[in-house]
Amino acid sequence: MTAPGPRIERVADLDALGSAAASGLIDLCLARQEEGAVPCVVLTGGGGGERVLRGLVAHPRLGSVDWQRVRFLWGDERWVPAGHGDRNDRLADDTLFAAVRVDPALVHRAPASDCGLSLDEAASAYAELVAGIPRIDLSLNGVGPDGHIASLFPGREDLLRADPGTPDAIPVRDSPKPPPERVSLTLPALNRAEHVWLLAAGAGKAAAVAGITAPGEPPLPAARLAGRVETVLWADEAALSPPVD
Repeated sequence: MTAPGPRIERVADLDALGSAAASGLIDLCLARQEEGAVPCVVLTGGGGGERVLRGLVAHPRLGSVDWQRVRFLWGDERWVPAGHGDRNDRLADDTLFAAVRVDPALVHRAPASDCGLSLDEAASAYAELVAGIPRIDLSLNGVGPDGHIASLFPGREDLLRADPGTPDAIPVRDSPKPPPERVSLTLPALNRAEHVWLLAAGAGKAAAVAGITAPGEPPLPAARLAGRVETVLWADEAALSPPVD
């Protein structure tokens, strides 16, 4: 099913995307904390996710957020050992979490391959954890050149389930990108977020962006996302340009 089209936030380049999205993330966290709530943010990997994290670290209002009262999840995680450089949580460890204090009890990492669980057991455990979180405020989603988000890839309808029985996280095998095994949130879990943001920068993302703004059939995974309050596509000039064959 295709989601309603997102609002487009046009930026100059990847650095500007990171800065602008970081500013918006800070605004969301502050608004929720002013209400007495603990905001919940789903982080993403890739170039866009990295620039948002670095944008947060460099932001003049970084210290205005009580980061010990922010809950963190990940949209997907590579099935490699804890601390491995391929893990998405390592990116947060090396950037935002190195710059601010966070509450480890609110940092919900997907299990690692050396945790003693099988991939299926790890996905089930993460699904149970995510299902117990009453509200997700923001889901960040880097968009791949093929239109994938998290570890939900086009052409893999087994990964793109959205029926009522779909768990919040699933095991992924035979990923077209290495490493081949992952744990990923599902479309229903990502779409539980109040705010869903898609991040796309560079000419290599132009075809994917075109597939989001004018979805085909079947729609790309990224075109199936829709936040409860808003869906925003943060994209730079190159990604918003007509794709070149």
